[in-house]
Parts: sequence; C-alpha cells; structure tokens
Amino acid sequence: MATATFSGQYGHNMTLEVWSDWNRQDIANNRSTVNVQARLRSNGYASVWGVTAPVTVTVNGHSESSNATINIGTNSSLLFYGKDFVVPHNGDGTKTVGIKLSIGLNVGGYGSSMVAFDLPLPTIARASTGSVTATELGQTATINIDRKSSSFKHTLRYDWNGRTGTIASNVDTSYRWTLPLDFASAIPNATSSWGRVFIDTYNGGTKIGTKEATFNANVPASIKPTLGSITLTDSNTTVKNLLGKANTFVQVMSNIQVAFNNASGSYGSTISSYRAEIVGKNQSTKSNNGLLGIMNFNGKVTIRAYITDSRGRTSNTVDVQANVINYFTPQLSFSAQRSGSTSTTVTVTRNARIAPLTIGGSQKNRMTISFKYKEHSASNYTIDTGSASGTWTTMSELVNSSANLGASFSVLKSYDLIGVISDNFTSYEYKISLGTERYPLAIRPDRIGFGKTPEQGGVVDSAWRFYYNNKSIQHHKLTSDDGRSPYNASGAVDLNTKTVNSFFSCNAPVNGPIVRTGLNEFYVSVYSESDKYLSQQAIQKNSGRMFTRTRHNNAWTAWIEYAPLNSVAEFTAVNQTRVYTATINGPYGLNAKATRCGNIVNLSLDCIYRQTHQVSGKAAETIPVGWRPTTPQIITLTGHAGGGAGTQNWADSFVDLKYNTDGSINFTAITKANPLGMIGSITWITTDPFPS
Repeated sequence: MATATFSGQYGHNMTLEVWSDWNRQDIANNRSTVNVQARLRSNGYASVWGVTAPVTVTVNGHSESSNATINIGTNSSLLFYGKDFVVPHNGDGTKTVGIKLSIGLNVGGYGSSMVAFDLPLPTIARASTGSVTATELGQTATINIDRKSSSFKHTLRYDWNGRTGTIASNVDTSYRWTLPLDFASAIPNATSSWGRVFIDTYNGGTKIGTKEATFNANVPASIKPTLGSITLTDSNTTVKNLLGKANTFVQVMSNIQVAFNNASGSYGSTISSYRAEIVGKNQSTKSNNGLLGIMNFNGKVTIRAYITDSRGRTSNTVDVQANVINYFTPQLSFSAQRSGSTSTTVTVTRNARIAPLTIGGSQKNRMTISFKYKEHSASNYTIDTGSASGTWTTMSELVNSSANLGASFSVLKSYDLIGVISDNFTSYEYKISLGTERYPLAIRPDRIGFGKTPEQGGVVDSAWRFYYNNKSIQHHKLTSDDGRSPYNASGAVDLNTKTVNSFFSCNAPVNGPIVRTGLNEFYVSVYSESDKYLSQQAIQKNSGRMFTRTRHNNAWTAWIEYAPLNSVAEFTAVNQTRVYTATINGPYGLNAKATRCGNIVNLSLDCIYRQTHQVSGKAAETIPVGWRPTTPQIITLTGHAGGGAGTQNWADSFVDLKYNTDGSINFTAITKANPLGMIGSITWITTDPFPS
C-alpha cells in the first residue's frame, strides 16, 4: 500500500491510500489478474460532500480515466475505486508491475493527490530445464528434468546431426533413453558428436515452453569396417598358368596382387584406405588390387590385410597363408673335347640345373639346353642339332653328363661354343673356346703351332703360356698390336666396368669425369690390384686436364682434378693472392660489391632503399657458386635519413640479411621512411671452388 496527502490549503487533512490485493495467477497464459483499490481517509477537520472527482489510473504502463463521487465526513474513510487488471509476465515468469493513481478534489481548499509504486508479482512457474548424461551410442542416457511445477508434464524430442524425432511424452522429472546405434550413420566421418534434447513443458494441455539440453556421445568401438576375405593372385601370368595352385608363388618371378573382398564400412562410413603386407618382410600395398612386390625369399609366409574407414577405424585383420617356392636362374657349365677317330667330333660334358618348382611331387618347370657354334674368326653362330641339346620335363639337373654335338669341327680351326640353358621363365648362356687338334709341335710351310695346329699364316700360334727363366711372360693385352690406345665410340664405355689394367681412348664415357668446359673426350689408364681395389686416370683430349679416382673396397670415390702448376686451380700458388670481384644481388636492390682473396670473402653494401614497409621472406636472388659462406652469416643494416650517410640514424628502420650456405638469402625489412641509406659490410670464409 502507498499513501499521499492532498495539495491545497487544507489538503494535509485528507489522505489518499492505494493498494493491490486479491491478485490471481493464470499459469497457462503466463499472466496475473491485479486488483487495484483506492480510498480516502479524513481527520477531525476534513469533510467533502457532493464532489465529482476525476480519477486517472495507470497499471503496467496503460492508463485509463474515470470519475468518482466523493462524500466523506470527518474521521472517516471512503473506498472510491476498485478494479482488476490483466498483466502479462516476463518469459521467465517474473513480473513487477507499476501502479499509479491520481485524483483531483479541487474544492474547498483541497487540491489533488497522486500515489505511484512498483508491485512485485509472484513468479509464475515456466518451462522446465534439464540435462542429459550420455557417453556412447547404444547405451542408456538419463534425461534429468528440473520442472517448476509439480503439475507440469513433458514431451522429449531430439536433434542429432539433422535427424529429429520424439523420445517420450508425459514425462515427469527423468527418463532413461537408449541412444540408437543408427545415430552413427549420421556421422560417417567421426567417432563422436553432440546432439540436443528438447524439453517441451505442458501444463495440462497447454504448452508452457521449450528448453534444450546438449549431450555428447561416442560411436562404440564395435562399430568398425569389415573385411570378408582377400584373394591372392600372381600378376605374373606365366607363373600363374604354370603352377595352377592357389596361394602358391615363385621366388623372384612372382608379384602377388591382393584383392579385398566384401570390404564395407559400418553405419554410413566409407572405406578410406587398404593395406596388405607380407608379415615380417617389409613389403606391402595400400590399394585394392595392389601389388606386394617381387619376393626375394622362399618358404611359408603370411599375407595380412585390413581396411580403414572414414572414421579412422580399422577392421579385424585377415590372414592368408602362402607358399613361395625357391627359384634360381638356370645354371650351365660345360667342357668340350675333340673325339672320334678324326677328332672332328666334339663331346661336351654338361653340368646344368634349374629350379624344379615341385608341387605335389610333380615338377612344373622345364629344362631346355641348346648349343650353337662359330669359327673363332667368324661373326655369326650356327645352331647345333646334336644329341647334346634337349628338353627335360622330369629332370632338373645334369651332373657330368656327356653328349656329342652334331656338327663336324675341322681340326685346323678354333671355334667358339655357346651353350644356352632355359626354363619356363628365363635363360642363361655359357661360352667356351674349342682349339684345334693338339700337337706338341706343328710345323707348316707358313706357320708354326705349339700345342695346337696353327690357324693363321705368317704367325707363331701357341696354345701354351710363355715363360722366360721359369717366370711367366705378360699375357694380358694392354694396347692394340701397334702399341696404340684402342678407340671406343661415343657413349660405348662405362668406366665402372673397366677394372683391369688397360690403356684406351673413349668419348662421352658413362661414369666419367664432369669437365664442365671442353670436350668430354679422354685418354684413360687403369691401374688394378683387383676388381675391388684400383685407380683410374683420365686426361681430357683437347686440354690435357687430368682427373683421377679410386675404387677402394668396392666403393668408387668421386673424380678429382689435378691442379697444374701456375693455374687458377692451384690455391697456394695463385689464388692465395689473386683478388676476384663480383656483384651479389639481394632483395629490393640490396646489392653488394664482393671481393674474394683466397678463402676470404668480403661484402660491402652502400645502397639507397626506396621502400616503406614491413616484410620478410626468402629472396629470389641467390649467392653464386664461388662466394657461399661455410656457416650462415647475418648482417643488420640501419637506415640513414636522406638516403645517405646523414647525421640522423633511423633506429626503427633496419634490414636483416642472412646469407646461407646453400646460396639462399633470407631477409627482414622494417622501414618507416624512404629513401634511406643502407650501409654495411661483412666478411666470411668460403670453401667454394674459385670463380672462373
């Protein structure tokens, strides 16, 4: 209740009282009915009769006017106003309503009076709030509801990544909800997500409001991709057709192709990757129908496979046992001896073997041996059709097996014989020479033979080694017959294969020196202790420049160049005192004048910088070979006003330049004005070759 006296000469004798009582709540509509009443109270001096007084009432910001008939004697009270007003509450059910009432008597020394006050209304219970405890799809979550009135009921709804539906209706304060496993289908690329539960609050059949509660849930570990099986196929069709047995392969020749069968994701996930491996062999594939690689081993192996889905989860592994059969390339060696009464028949003694590739007691590989021959001085070979050639399907090895060639071989000529062994996959050749018929000494009118029949006129032809004073005479040919270095055509020589003492000429050799200038043509000498330990020297034909390298314990060193006396390449004689100059360009015109003497490089910068900016990075410009530092070098240039060596130094304007060992240049520039003079110098050590 609030009170106030009246204005006017006698107004203090009359009091206005205003109050609110008998208020009622409308819970469903979130509003209250507010009753406003007013009366006058007089003391022993005040009385008013027959007055019609204007009354203005404002409730919750809304005003209305009326008239009241006033008849009041001394020491009395008069109820002159009473009315109900409907006042809506705030969304949360709270409300404070403003009430104001004024009345004007305006008679007999009594003026007007006004009362205003704020009336807090009882809060109307509104929509319930809640929380959800959930950890994993397929498990039961508890929805706890904090309802504001015991009469409230609730309908629960969900939204999970766009999937919506009703959980339950007519719920009081809690509900146990089993999260559907199918929710996983809405997140095929994730193992967890969050969702929302909407709590619709009802009072009877009227919806009070809706609140939401969020929850997180994981996809169970059991939801993962599945792999039904794998199929192993030999990508080498020759092997596959020859063996005809599943999961059986051949060493070196086979390359296993892996097909993933019945591979699928789970609850919406897709297959993102495949993997199969030969366990313990460091060979694998990452694609369906991919290849595991050539297998340089044999025996039983395990092929293990699995898949990964878009959630990053892997399937159970699938293991398949496979057998890799031992394989080696065909091997053949033989000796040849003249036989028969005229010594024109040749008997060969063969030692041969192939990998049998036996399956179930049956040999799958086939051995074929053939021979061809030519006179030593001839160019073309002739196929021999004798009994020494043949094909074996049940045998994989011949040991000291003798048979004759079919041709007739003149006792006066030497021959080259080639034996060829092959199996179902590859072949190998073995070559020997067959001499003339042997005699201790054979003399013809134009030739002499030692241990053989001489084949060429005008020569001494020997099948024996030559000794002098019980010491062997050199039998290795170092040069051509006229003492020259044999010439080899361009690109025809790989110097890595020249491991025996020799002298020869070659152009554009493989694995030769890199000369940069002049012709790539050389005179080469080889000094050999063995195939693993030797030295090579190469002299450039047009310049005389000399290069050398060694092979030590089977490892080649790099080619190095000799330093001729008084040449630019000789450091101590010339380059220690000779001065080289160059310009080394830098970013934004920060170019340096460079000088080099010996291994010392000095850079001097005196530049005008015409940029106002803040920038850093790696310059497009680089340090040329001949000038690069052995360790990174950094110089800081501060800006000078006026673009020169002025008196004002701009301490907040500078450039950092970092010169790197690989020739790159990094920079940082912060300049607050331009133009600015950038002046500085730096010195470093280099081990680069000298500039040309």
